[in-house]
Amino acid sequence: MIKARVSLIFVLFSLFLFAQKEKEVPLLKVLNSIEKNFNIKFSFSEEVIKNKSIKLNDKQELLSVIISQIESRTGLEVKKINDRYYTITQKTDNIKICGYIFDEKSNTALADAAVFTKTKGVGTDTKGYFELKGLKAKDTVTFSFVGYEEIKKVVAELNQTKCSKIYIKEASHTLNEIIISSYLTTGIAKNSDGSIVLTPRKQGVLPGLTEADVLLSTQQLPGIQSPIENASGIHIRGGAPDQNLILFDGIKLYNTSHFFGSISAFNPYVVDNVKVYKNASNVKYGNHVSGVIDIETMSDIPSQISAGAGFNFTNADVNTSFPIGEKLGVQFSFRRSISDLLDTPTFDKLSQKVFQNTVLDEGKVLAEEQPFIEDENNFSFLDFNTKVIFKPNDNNTISLQQIRVKNDLKYILVNNNENERRFDFIDIQNEGYGITWDKIWSANFSQKTNINYTNYKLFYDGNKKRDNFIYNLTTKNNEIKEVSFSTIFNQKLNDISALNFGYQFTNSNISYRLVQENDGFSNLLNEDRKSNNQQTLLAEYVLSKDKKYNVNVGVRASYMPLLDKTFFEPRLYGRLRLFPSFWINASAEMKQQYTSKIIEFFTSDFGLENELWAISNGVEIPVLKSKQVTFGVLFDKKGWLIDAEAYFREIDGLTTLATGFDNTNGEEIFNGSARVIGADFLIKKKWTNNFSSWVSYTIGENESDFSGFNEGGKFNGNFNISNAVYVAQQMKFGNFEMSLGWTFRSGLPFSDIVDSGFNDDQIRLQRLANINGRTLPNFHRLDASASYDFYWSKKRKVKSKIGVSFINIYDRKNILRRSYEKEFVVDPNTSEQTDGITTVDTFSLGFTPNVVFRVQF
Repeated sequence: MIKARVSLIFVLFSLFLFAQKEKEVPLLKVLNSIEKNFNIKFSFSEEVIKNKSIKLNDKQELLSVIISQIESRTGLEVKKINDRYYTITQKTDNIKICGYIFDEKSNTALADAAVFTKTKGVGTDTKGYFELKGLKAKDTVTFSFVGYEEIKKVVAELNQTKCSKIYIKEASHTLNEIIISSYLTTGIAKNSDGSIVLTPRKQGVLPGLTEADVLLSTQQLPGIQSPIENASGIHIRGGAPDQNLILFDGIKLYNTSHFFGSISAFNPYVVDNVKVYKNASNVKYGNHVSGVIDIETMSDIPSQISAGAGFNFTNADVNTSFPIGEKLGVQFSFRRSISDLLDTPTFDKLSQKVFQNTVLDEGKVLAEEQPFIEDENNFSFLDFNTKVIFKPNDNNTISLQQIRVKNDLKYILVNNNENERRFDFIDIQNEGYGITWDKIWSANFSQKTNINYTNYKLFYDGNKKRDNFIYNLTTKNNEIKEVSFSTIFNQKLNDISALNFGYQFTNSNISYRLVQENDGFSNLLNEDRKSNNQQTLLAEYVLSKDKKYNVNVGVRASYMPLLDKTFFEPRLYGRLRLFPSFWINASAEMKQQYTSKIIEFFTSDFGLENELWAISNGVEIPVLKSKQVTFGVLFDKKGWLIDAEAYFREIDGLTTLATGFDNTNGEEIFNGSARVIGADFLIKKKWTNNFSSWVSYTIGENESDFSGFNEGGKFNGNFNISNAVYVAQQMKFGNFEMSLGWTFRSGLPFSDIVDSGFNDDQIRLQRLANINGRTLPNFHRLDASASYDFYWSKKRKVKSKIGVSFINIYDRKNILRRSYEKEFVVDPNTSEQTDGITTVDTFSLGFTPNVVFRVQF
């Protein structure tokens, strides 16, 4: 016994010497010494103790105490079988890991990198540090950062006695890199090519949003606004919503929202990332003159089954992703409105905004006064998407993707006393299908090929009938069928440069029809199905070195047989780091677009969908063309971020349809141009890892010029916002997160209307004067959101989230736009009926609460 004690003291003294030198002793060596000195045997797998080292208290000589120290400092579990034999296994629960994530090449820490398992996740701080608790030995931990290759490790493989260093490398097929990893909040990053990437499932809580709504989240970015408070009404630096290109897994969508623009048509819980370009977009994006929003879902085969379900006060959804073997994976999501099942305050507020000044609004008033009654009032929306990924080997990936978006509304109002019936029906749907093949030919050469199909349909039928005689009728039809093919090659020339080149083909078929009959006035606008083919050759040279500089030079050459013309679209973007924390950037580009919307300036029907997609014919509807230049600066140091960009844009080929008022010939199409000049500013301060503030400011001028309008003079664009300010705060306390944001912007322009007397048929004429020469009152509102994540049990298999949001907390009554309608005025003295005019104001959302609850398995 004395000999054993002397030997143990010698072992512990050796360990003490190692500790003095701040060196740990390999666990295997310690176990061998303990076996020898206590005459016991340990049974373990070499994988369990691999790479593990420990420090022991040199004053301990009891076996039980030494074993306890081994357990606490290694995360292992030592079980006694009998007096001689012990087993060593990995603890199955409540394991803690920590570490630092670095760029493999530059050895720099990566802030806001994602570290997550199936049920939990965290982001790294400014030093690249992370910490996860309550894990199991068999849990898989994923280390991810935008633009880098994901790596996965099992908890049992990680050294739990000290914080590991994890090195990840940039994706080999791209030279894009992250410049700012937490642009506004976690899950929003800025790339070196000027694009901004949103990752909805990692995104922090933003003011007014219960969930990371894809399109509403983009409106938090400087220079992106929705003047009429719509999710899909996105104006990027003065451009109109129809001038943006919105893709879902490569499929172009012409309807991107539900409930007439109120809600995005994309389930954020299946979206991997959203890439937003405000300027100098990649040459692979064509047929647009404003911004790009590129949405991507699952990009790899899931490692395990996961599912989620939830609801808020407008819709409910389910989603799942699961592997089928090692080479096949599936993702699916379905979402539907709940308005026909449950009346909620959120839906009521949205309805008040959406349906104001429409036949539904008028019908409710008539129904209250009797003898009209609502015979039917049904509204619903849904969206679902599927993706299948097949990866036969490391060099080939094939994916099939599908999406369907549908909105329906049917409204019937009857007056049995007068045998009168008013009927309104609208159906809007967009479906798309695609197949993608990613091929890696070598370490430096890859190819991506897409074939996509999209089908958009808008149908509206509205009529007023008395004694089976229709005295008011409006019918609208709009349909788009589009097939596209694209194959793009990426040749990595060396560590700092690459060449992208490829070919694209698009066939678009578009038709529209507008019929209006009202009290003897008739109007017909008809375009039989028109087809357009566009063939494009594209090339881009990319030069990028760490964070020092980045240059993208590209060109598109597109031929349109319909017009027998070739269009060239050169694009240039450059960024240069002048100082360690200071960059400058500039861009110049020319773009063209052959599908766009024609807008009815005045509409007397349903009043919601007053836009029709049309194809350029080179005459009444010319090809849209734009030129844009930008210059900006970027500063990022010690939690401070300053991003400022000035821009100038010219757009030619705008088309407007005017119906009614002094246009007695029925319909007339006007063409014009726009000039946009402005600047965006963002100042953000990250006070701590859990508290940040930012202020964004946009100043701009949008001036239009339409021959035949405003007596030939230039006028403000319909959605010109000269000044806009946004102030936000975001805080996080453990699993609780909240944000607060205040918006202020100048009012939108509107026109005066004047009386032009009577025509030869004694019909009173009114016309707009000084178009958009006046401005509505300023717009402002305060929004807030909060969410809390929790688990149902200690096993942490089921994660839940509950959240609330409040829009327009102080219930400001903002006027979004002002228009005019005809009305009949009866003189009380003579009882004569004359034509009159009334002012119609459209108001913003009032105080609107929302609640979300989700469960993730």
